[in-house]
Amino acid sequence: MLVDEPAIDREFTYLLPPELASGRVPVSVGTIVRVVLNRRRLRGWVTELDAPLPADLELAPISSVVGVGPPPHVVDLARWAAWRWAGTRAHFLRTASPDRVVKGLPATRPVNPRDVVPDDPADTPEWVSDAFGAESAADAVARSVGGDRLPTVVRLGPCADELPLVVGALRHGRSLVLVPTVAWAARLSGRLREAGVTTALAPRDWAGAAAAHAVVGTRAAAWAPCESLDTVIVFDEHDEAYQEEAAPTWNARDVGVERARRDGARCLLVGPMPSPDALVLGGRAASGPDADPRLDADGHADPDSLAGAIAVAASTVITAARPVEREAWPRLQISDRRHDDPATGEWCGEALAELLRSDGTVVCVLNRTGRARLAYCASCGELARSRTSGRALRLERQQFTDPDSGDVRPAVCEFCGAMRFRRARVGVKGVAEEMERLARRPVTQVVGEPASRVGTGAGTADAGAGTSSGRRQARPQAGQAALYIGTEAVLHRLHSADAVAFVDFDQELTAPRYRAGEEAFALLVRAARLVGPRSGGGTILVQTRLPNHPVLTAAAGADPSDWLRVEIERRSAMRQPPASTWALVSGAAAPRYVDNLSAGLHAAELDIAGPADGTWRIRSDDQVLMLDALAAAERPSGRLRVAVDPLRA
Repeated sequence: MLVDEPAIDREFTYLLPPELASGRVPVSVGTIVRVVLNRRRLRGWVTELDAPLPADLELAPISSVVGVGPPPHVVDLARWAAWRWAGTRAHFLRTASPDRVVKGLPATRPVNPRDVVPDDPADTPEWVSDAFGAESAADAVARSVGGDRLPTVVRLGPCADELPLVVGALRHGRSLVLVPTVAWAARLSGRLREAGVTTALAPRDWAGAAAAHAVVGTRAAAWAPCESLDTVIVFDEHDEAYQEEAAPTWNARDVGVERARRDGARCLLVGPMPSPDALVLGGRAASGPDADPRLDADGHADPDSLAGAIAVAASTVITAARPVEREAWPRLQISDRRHDDPATGEWCGEALAELLRSDGTVVCVLNRTGRARLAYCASCGELARSRTSGRALRLERQQFTDPDSGDVRPAVCEFCGAMRFRRARVGVKGVAEEMERLARRPVTQVVGEPASRVGTGAGTADAGAGTSSGRRQARPQAGQAALYIGTEAVLHRLHSADAVAFVDFDQELTAPRYRAGEEAFALLVRAARLVGPRSGGGTILVQTRLPNHPVLTAAAGADPSDWLRVEIERRSAMRQPPASTWALVSGAAAPRYVDNLSAGLHAAELDIAGPADGTWRIRSDDQVLMLDALAAAERPSGRLRVAVDPLRA
């Protein structure tokens, strides 16, 4: 058995007394029990039965059987995840276990797809509205394949209805559906239940997930105790909510893909903007059941093989008809700040000023509460960026500093030769005060804490309006404030808006993170869902000095294909995930752990850099080699964090 103590990642052998073996809860692999270890009473999981008994050793008995735990196939999945994200099995088994004691599971019966959704399209319920145009969602699911040749990448507009895909999956049997937010999961599970589908909302209905036809949930639902699955669907597979912030930094998307592979199930990775990681997974599937796009025919790392596999995956992405997909995106208006009159001010261009004076509900997003480091030319308005990475340079004492390389050069504009630059300094609070004077109506701030109104005429914020607890505020009624300013948290607080304006989108596009473009695209997806489809008249306004950036071009055209190509080429050239596998190592014990890695068998094939701010970066083009090296290195005692392929790096 394995005790529930992540620092003790080893199994112990205990004796199962006959009275416990024949108790109310049947003991099997995954059952939760209590044992005494070093005079401590600990919870743990059974990992093997009828193990060979040690010679001349008296075994201590199991103290009690607590209840039902993860099924055997999930216990084995935790073993794989511990290798994949350099963690311990106890971390994953905790997530896979119920938060309350479960003494038994409901009876599992075979799933008859006809009992869930009729075969005849004419009998399809009215609540199923197709979102794929000429090709139905059921056909899109049917084009995906099971077994080892998976997953299939599906591109679905941000305002399209996801239900047809779920219904198409249910036609093939038991399905696991992952979504990034609790509200989304609750809404989808409610719609399925209203239609008569046996649905479990995981992890709340942990026991029901073992027998439900449809299991819907967020990140933890990837570990639901489902029996053999027929389909796995991950909506918005690019979303950061799927990755655990604390180490081990596991990703529910990848767990779902692995579960589908083991069950021989269909797997669909769905989103408005397929991520490079999804195309790598799809490229591996499209290249063959045993192919790894990171390896050539001799088993060595080959960047051309990776690019080839991704190209195959990109050509097999399932998309809706172009008019249908375009309708699922709102209108995107790009405001080029380089052409604005300097008298309009630092943060507000002419297009934004006109929008703020309108009568609709307007949400302004500014991911800055303090002073920014961006600088732009006072003469031509061009943003100061790195020549190699394209990221924003830092202006310090009339010199530019590259945030990646640390290189320093004089503050001279590369476009017009001017030497005068302006900083973007105003944060949410300062913008809110100026915005109220400009718009002449109340403004509500949302910065991840309880919302507050600014200005003398605004009064006090309504209770629960955009609070940090995650509750959403309904669309304001007549007489309420209809103008909001905040960080990206504001996009999660409201249900709808007439327009969303990004005050300074260059801060997102040039952020010093390798996924900056992907994160910026994700913000546009969230804003699109807030304003609704194109036919609804909603608008997204983007203020930028980079109007031709691939992210903006892709969102304006409702087609991320060109952006994906550019993004993958850039990451491959700079050896960033998914072209390479990264591990960030930090903590008090990090120096000793890195020394152990450097002395390991595969040390010569690892790129070890650092420390920078107490963090080492381990990089390899061979994912399997990297993970084997991390697993083989001895972990010293002390605080240690190993983050494999972190999204924020």
